[in-house]
Amino acid sequence: MLIGSLAPIAMGVSASLCGCSPDSAADADAELAELRAFDEQLGELEASVERISTYEAIWANELRYTRGLDRHDLELERSVFWPDAAISYGALLNLEDIDTWANISHANNAAHQHHVTGLTLNVDGDTAHEEGDILFSSDVVRDKSLDVPGTATPGRAVAGSQATLGTGRYVNRYERRDGEWRMIVHEYVHDVSLRLDAIDLCATGCIGRWDRTDISYLRPLQTLSVEERQRRAEQSQTPGKRPTGSPQFNLRD
Repeated sequence: MLIGSLAPIAMGVSASLCGCSPDSAADADAELAELRAFDEQLGELEASVERISTYEAIWANELRYTRGLDRHDLELERSVFWPDAAISYGALLNLEDIDTWANISHANNAAHQHHVTGLTLNVDGDTAHEEGDILFSSDVVRDKSLDVPGTATPGRAVAGSQATLGTGRYVNRYERRDGEWRMIVHEYVHDVSLRLDAIDLCATGCIGRWDRTDISYLRPLQTLSVEERQRRAEQSQTPGKRPTGSPQFNLRD
């Protein structure tokens, strides 16, 4: 409960008043009924807060996962699963192999994004079953001719390539352990894919990175100079390195 049951307090109040007079006894009974009603309202409020808290925790976990995929952030990707989780994208995937399956394969793309667009939830104690609608873009073939050793970076689509715009669902079972919700079963169910012509605007405009030098990790975030933006736009020439002359930021999740 948000606070302990008020019934014992109410009973004490009633008992203390009962010996005074009939009017006092009637007043005590009325007060006891009010306190019981208030206690019931508090219970309903506590249940509502618990439902909202659980929904928010699982929603945040889903967003950490999709952010991890799009930033190639292995720590984020693994943090959303319990170590004994079962993961399937048509075939079972070991948690320790998620970097090979996700990050390396996604690095063949000039761009990709994953969006959780809706979430339904059924909770039973420390277990929750969740279905999340997914919209994703991928499969824009990346020109890797300028790559050097290091972390791949987005941009530089191969001329004439196409992109996939697709939808699907994440069907998950969550478990709460020590107050924390993570996935214990993760199943991807594909829906549909569309093939579209890709227009590459990244050669001169993209400033994102597939590591923790991406600007979404920069603290404090500051407006980038024109020169900084240009350096970041051409980052695929030196993947994995912070552009020369970049301002110094503190990196945080």
